[in-house]
Amino acid sequence: MKKALYRKRICAEKEKLTPEKVFHTPQYRDLLTSIGREITGGELTTLRLYDDENSGIAGWNRGKTVAVNLGNQITSSFLTLELKSDSLIGILGHECGHYRYTDSALRKRYAEHMLNGSWYPKEPVPENAQEKEALDAMNVYFERKDKAILSIFLQTASYLSNLLNDMYIEEKMCALFPGSIRRGILMNRDRNVEWLPTLREMLETEKDKISILMNLCAQYALSSRVNAWDGADYELIDTLKLLMPVIDEAGKAADDMERYLATNHILLMIWKYFAEIIEEIEKNSTENEEQQPEQEEREGQKENPEESEKEESEEEKQGNTGAQTEQNENKTGKDDTEQGTETEDKMEANGKEQEAEDRENGRAAELQKFLQQLCENLPKCVRESGGFEDKQNECGIPASETEASSDNALQKILYEMAKETLDEKIQKEIFEHLQKELMEIPFEEGHDLVQKKLCRKTEISDFLKLQTEKYEEQLKQVKKRLRLKLLPILKNQKERTEHKLFLGRRVDLRNIAAPSGAVFKKQQPGKKLDICVAVLVDNSFSMCGERMDYAILAALCLYDFCMESEIPVLVCGHHTDGYRHENLKDETVYLHCCADFETDEKDRFRIAGMQPYGSNRDGTALWYAGSRLLERPEKQKLLFVISDGAPNANQYGGTGAKRDLQKIRKKLLQQGVFFQAAAIGSDKEAIQEIYEESFLDITDLEQLPALLTKKLLRFIRR
Repeated sequence: MKKALYRKRICAEKEKLTPEKVFHTPQYRDLLTSIGREITGGELTTLRLYDDENSGIAGWNRGKTVAVNLGNQITSSFLTLELKSDSLIGILGHECGHYRYTDSALRKRYAEHMLNGSWYPKEPVPENAQEKEALDAMNVYFERKDKAILSIFLQTASYLSNLLNDMYIEEKMCALFPGSIRRGILMNRDRNVEWLPTLREMLETEKDKISILMNLCAQYALSSRVNAWDGADYELIDTLKLLMPVIDEAGKAADDMERYLATNHILLMIWKYFAEIIEEIEKNSTENEEQQPEQEEREGQKENPEESEKEESEEEKQGNTGAQTEQNENKTGKDDTEQGTETEDKMEANGKEQEAEDRENGRAAELQKFLQQLCENLPKCVRESGGFEDKQNECGIPASETEASSDNALQKILYEMAKETLDEKIQKEIFEHLQKELMEIPFEEGHDLVQKKLCRKTEISDFLKLQTEKYEEQLKQVKKRLRLKLLPILKNQKERTEHKLFLGRRVDLRNIAAPSGAVFKKQQPGKKLDICVAVLVDNSFSMCGERMDYAILAALCLYDFCMESEIPVLVCGHHTDGYRHENLKDETVYLHCCADFETDEKDRFRIAGMQPYGSNRDGTALWYAGSRLLERPEKQKLLFVISDGAPNANQYGGTGAKRDLQKIRKKLLQQGVFFQAAAIGSDKEAIQEIYEESFLDITDLEQLPALLTKKLLRFIRR
C-alpha cells in the first residue's frame, strides 16, 4: 500500500476512535500518571481512573492519591478526543494543585471550631455598624452551640473557602504549567460557568437567597463576571458587589489563613440572608407544632370511632354495682385525692418536657431540610477536595516536559491505536485477497484434487519476536557482504554521468585542460530494476533442526536484500497435513504466506516463525508461487526454491513426483519464470537432478552472498 493512501486511512481510523477506547488504555493511563508525577515532584503514588457518568464529581485528591472520573459531565460535553483529553488533564492538574497547595488539616480545624461554637482562626473584625450587629447576632448561636444553625453557617463557609482555594490553586497551576494543564483548567472553568443558571432562572425556581448568592459568587470567581443581565433582584447584585473586593483579594492570597479570615468576613456581610432563613425556619417549626395536636386529635377520632361508645357501656355496667362499691370508695377517697395531685403534677411536667422536645425536633427537622436543599442548590463546580495534612509550600518544580508535550503524546497514542486497527483490517483484507487468488488459480492435474489452505499470522507473540532476534546476529555478516557486492551493482544501474567524451553539448570543466580534447560529459539514463522475486520454503518435518534454521536464514537474507533493493518479494512456506489418506481430496496442502510483495512490518517475524510439520507436495506449492509471479507486472520473475530433498507426500514421491516437478518447471519457464533451487542437506543431489542448472548449494551460509551475487546479476543485467 502506498504511503499516502496508508496515511489517509490512518486519519480515517483516528476519526472513528471513541473515548471509551482511548482513555481506558494503559498508554493513556501512563500519560496521565507521568504528568501527575512530574507536577507533584514525583510524590504522586496512585492515580485512579474510573468511569461514572452519573456522578457529579470530576475528580478528587486524598494525599498522594488522585482520582479522575473519565465519564464526568464536563469532559463528556466536549466534542473531540483532543478537547476531552485536555479536559481530563485539566482535572488532573486541579487535583494535583490541591496536593501542592491545600492544607486539609487547616480545613478540618476550621470545621471543628465552628461546630463547637468558636471562630477560627479568629473572630472576624466588623468594618461597620451593620457588620457589628451581624457579629453579635451570630455569636448568640455560637455561644448556644446551636449545631443546627452552626451547620448552616459551616456549609456556606465550606463552600466559600473551597471556592477561594480553587481560585488560588488554579491560577498557580495555570502560571506554572502553561500547556495542556492550563488549557484544560480554563476549558473546564468556562464550561462550568456556561452551565450555571442565570439570576432570573434561580429566582423563578424560588431558591433560597444564600444558594443564589453562592451561585453568583461562583460565576464571578470563575469568570470575573455574572450572568445577571436579565435579573430583577438588584439587592443580591448589590451584595455581590460588596463581596467582590474580598473575593479578589482572598483568591490571590498565598496564605490559607487569609482565605479563612475572608470567609468569616463574608459570613458577616451576608448575615441578613441567614437571619431571613432562620426566621422562616422558626416560623415553620412553630406552625407545625400548633397544627400537630389538632391533627393528632383528628387522626385519633378517625382511627377509634367506637371508643366513646365503649366507655359509655362500661359506665352502665358499673352503675348496676354502684351501691356495692360506694363504701369502698369512701374509704379510699382521701388517698386517691393525694395520689391524683401528684400524678397531675408529673403529667404537667412531662408534658412541658415533651412539648419542648417536640419543638426542638421540629426545628431540627426544618433546619435539616433546609441544609439538604442548600447542599443541592449550591453550584456543583466547586467541591471539597483533599490535600496533604501538612501545608505544601511551593517547591520550585519546573514545568512538566510531559505536560508540555502531552499533545504529541496523545497524537502518538491515537496514531498507534488507529494504526493497530488499520493493520488488523489490512491483514484481513490481504488474507481475503490471497484466499480469493488461491481459489482462482487453475492447478495442474492431480494437484487440483487436494485441498489448499492459506495461512498467515496476524498476531505476533513475544516469543516469536525473541525467535527473530536469534537470527539477527548471523544475518549481520551475510547482509554486510551482500551490500558490498550487490548494492554497488544496483547503484550503477541508476542514472549516471559519462566523462571524457570528444563530442557533446555539455562541457566538463574538470577536464578542460585535457590535452586529448575530451572535455565533454553526458548524462546517461538509469536502468530501472524490473524484477520480482518469490521464495518458496519447504516446511516439511524432514527440515527440522539445523536445516530449518538454514532455510529461515536464507529466506530472511533474500527478503532483506529485496527490501533494500526495492524489489517486490513473496516468501511462502508449505507442507501437507502429514496423514496418509486413501483419497487425494482428503489431503490438505498448507501454504504459509509470510510476505506478499507489499511491505509489512510483520513479515520478518512470520518468516522467522516457520516450523517443520507433515510432508511436502512440492508441485502444488511450486505452481502456486509461479502463478503468483505470473500475475506481477515486472518483466523478470525469479523463483527461489529452498528445500532439503525430493518431495514426499500422499501418493506423491519418487519418479512420479520428479517428473511432475520437471513438467511444472518447464511450463513456468516457458511463461518467463526463472528458477533457482537452493539445496540444504544430504539430498541435494535429488534437487539438482530436478532443477538441473538452476541448482544452488547453500549448506554453507557464508557462501550465500557470493552465490546470490552471481545468480542475481544475470537477471539484473538482462
